[in-house]
Amino acid sequence: MQSEANIIKANRPRRGGIKGLLLSPEVSILIPLIVLSVITGIINPKFLSWGNFSVILRYSTFIGVVAIGQAVVIMSGEIDLSVGANACFSGIIFGVCAITYDLGFIPSALIAMLAGGLIGFINGYLVASFGLVNFITTLATMFLCHGLAITISGGEPIAPLPDAYFDFALLRPLNLSWLFFIMLGILIITEIVMRFTTIGRKVKATGGNKEAALMGGINIKRVKWGAYIFSGVLAGICGILYAVELSAASPESGIGLEFRTITACAVGGISLMGGEGSILGVGIGFVLLMVLANCLQLLKVESNWQLVIIGAILIGAVLFDLAKKRVQAKSEQ
Repeated sequence: MQSEANIIKANRPRRGGIKGLLLSPEVSILIPLIVLSVITGIINPKFLSWGNFSVILRYSTFIGVVAIGQAVVIMSGEIDLSVGANACFSGIIFGVCAITYDLGFIPSALIAMLAGGLIGFINGYLVASFGLVNFITTLATMFLCHGLAITISGGEPIAPLPDAYFDFALLRPLNLSWLFFIMLGILIITEIVMRFTTIGRKVKATGGNKEAALMGGINIKRVKWGAYIFSGVLAGICGILYAVELSAASPESGIGLEFRTITACAVGGISLMGGEGSILGVGIGFVLLMVLANCLQLLKVESNWQLVIIGAILIGAVLFDLAKKRVQAKSEQ
């Protein structure tokens, strides 16, 4: 029987030379990002301007925060379809606390994050403790969050937030925004935790081989709970950032984020079967999606074809993941 220490040790980062570098999620997704940028820049030089890139990075803030939480859940072997609706629900809670009850930013933000974490706890409890199917469970909480958001808000945006919030969102350090740097800080911290700490290795061990992790003494229920709660808290943060950016808590915010974050994770090298991937790769993945959307708009590609292209990229990412696993399996023989 493998011990917990051996299971964790097996999931430490490996050095695989040039082949390992090329197969790493960061490099494998960075190459098409560079190629896509160069081609679009040649066709439309405006694309390569810092002004255009700064807009892309600013708008990647919201999908980025949620994608980080989604990535941790997927690496644990699960999936979370409630993240978009959870962001919407948490944003409404933030708006109610900040405007209706005038609680101030910090108390309102903490309550909103608590609301998001509570949804994550419900997901984790039902999936990990009761063994419910993650797809159905998180789909149910998605409808729950969306229904609560509409009920609480009456279907109308809760506005306006205090001017200080909106003024903060308008600040442009390096022509970006402080909201972007908040997301970047979350990404860096999560990458460090997932790559270099026991917590991250336990998450990957649980998603990679649940039976082996269980025999190794890892509390997989606690790991999955933690992953879902973390995802819920980040959805709550996303809802807060949406509200601050718009100076209003809208019941329409966050719609569709769940599928965009799953796409960002797949494109960023997160194995949809769990156990593998990096947060840095996810960061490059959601930036690639934003760059792709910007490229298609600049090239005046019809919106319907944009969906076709994004779908094809998702299929390609899954096929690449399968091919990478086969190469790795042969190299280990």
